[in-house]
Amino acid sequence: MKNSHDDLHNNGFLTAVLSLIGLILSVTAIVVSIRTARLPYKKKLLLGSSLLLGVSRIPLRGTETSLMGLSSTATNVGNRTISLTYLGFAIKKDHKFSKMYPVDRPFDSRETLEPSEMYDVKFSRDEIIKGLSRENQNTKVYAFASDTEGTEYKKRIGTVGKIIASLKE
Repeated sequence: MKNSHDDLHNNGFLTAVLSLIGLILSVTAIVVSIRTARLPYKKKLLLGSSLLLGVSRIPLRGTETSLMGLSSTATNVGNRTISLTYLGFAIKKDHKFSKMYPVDRPFDSRETLEPSEMYDVKFSRDEIIKGLSRENQNTKVYAFASDTEGTEYKKRIGTVGKIIASLKE
């Protein structure tokens, strides 16, 4: 025989379970709406680097290629404008990044990037070799950028030894 007292306990348990499910759904909805609201303000920069090759066409001999230097590239893949204060290369020393600057020419890598725009700076082969030659061969080298809000972007591109070796080939 069924007791009315048991029905009250089952209803209380079901109410508690349904309240818990409702709470979880509400928290999920709040998190999703906050992330959606932040989406237009997302700031993201994609860094890259590449070797610069020079190609010469010589009559009767064909073409010759020579290694000219290294390029650092920044692409704005976010949804808002990013104003760069530096784009180039850096090494990590004592847990801090040391930026590289050419010593024998003016250098200004400030640039404002709208979403999906790209910007690059070029360093000659001699500038890179001269800048890295005094460093330990195992020191890590990064493509590096910083913006006006103080955010630093970095992507490891190799070690001093490997980069110098690839530029001397």
